[in-house]
Amino acid sequence: MERFNEVWQKASDPDEIRPGKGWDEEFDDYYPGGSGNDALFDPDPVTAELKPYTFEPDNPYLNHPDPLGEGLRLWNEGGQLSAAALAFEAAAQRDPNDARAWMLLGQVQAENEKEDPAIAALQRAVKEDNNNLPALMSLAVSYTNEGHDLQAYSTLYRWLSTRYPEIVNGSPLPDKASATLTPQDYHDRITNLFLQSAARSEQVDPDVQVGLGVLFYNAGDYDKAVDCFSSALSARPGDYVLWNRLGATLANSGKSEEAIEAYYKALEIKPSFVRGRYNLGVSCINIGVYKEAAEHLLGALSMHVVGGDGSASTAHQRNISQNLWDTLRRTFVMMERRDLSDMCHPGTDLHAFRTGEYPRRKLLSSVVTDSDSLTFFRVRVLSIRFQYYLGVAKTNVTSAT
Repeated sequence: MERFNEVWQKASDPDEIRPGKGWDEEFDDYYPGGSGNDALFDPDPVTAELKPYTFEPDNPYLNHPDPLGEGLRLWNEGGQLSAAALAFEAAAQRDPNDARAWMLLGQVQAENEKEDPAIAALQRAVKEDNNNLPALMSLAVSYTNEGHDLQAYSTLYRWLSTRYPEIVNGSPLPDKASATLTPQDYHDRITNLFLQSAARSEQVDPDVQVGLGVLFYNAGDYDKAVDCFSSALSARPGDYVLWNRLGATLANSGKSEEAIEAYYKALEIKPSFVRGRYNLGVSCINIGVYKEAAEHLLGALSMHVVGGDGSASTAHQRNISQNLWDTLRRTFVMMERRDLSDMCHPGTDLHAFRTGEYPRRKLLSSVVTDSDSLTFFRVRVLSIRFQYYLGVAKTNVTSAT
């Protein structure tokens, strides 16, 4: 749910922007009569064509006696998400029909800020088990993050029809050969079904609230989305993914400081949460503290290297987060550090950014990696922002020290 195209448009050259499809284009692709009528796509997650998953070639868990269990141990005990992903990849390769292995792989890749492999794995999970509710909800969120709104709505509809079939009986969605609904009608119909589900539940169903939050978010109704994610958190206060979704919604509604607090809460619960660290970096960009943003982004990238210290190259990894690298590059551009922005590409040894190995000024001496450092940077970022409010800030926060 983290769309920051407006930020990037301000930070990048116009010819570097590759905007996603608008509603009209995606609608034309889906319904007859549009410009994409020759290549109709199926938004249903169960019947749609699978997106192939690309496995990493070097996987130390392929011969592990219990790769699924090892992946869960790594994930639950604060290990690297990249290592957990490798373990889940091994489990999925060992049993390609294991819906749980595919679901866990997709969820951990999403948390690792690798949306493309996340979608591929989650698609496979719901193919293997059409009633896999956690996989359906995770896939709907991933579709939303990538701007695939019709697929997200179709997936949310399938989730609701599985969880609350009595709600959707008599309210079928049109098939792809129908042009009876506009995109807004499509959105509104599913939103109304989720609202009915919420009204009929005696207790808060956090997943219904998440679904509503996604729908309101896509409609640009951020206040309602915040209410939904907050309601879900009242039922699951220790859910770091929910804290991140709340933060992303606050950020997109222009409340960067509140978003930072939500991201910190997510990272206090799960320090290895790469997506939360990435989003924290983006919020730092939004309030103009670029050095802190770069440190958070470098910290996120360091977690993609199995081993965690950044000493190894990621050049041989197939599933990379181009999004992280692009964001770091644009951060350095805003810091007027073209020498560093030119190094922002997959395969660069992260130590180059930390030790001043490359010419010109020494860059970042440390990267945020633990709770104490997160607390320090929270105070540092908010203090700088407060100084801006008072109009007395004298520090050039865009320069490297």
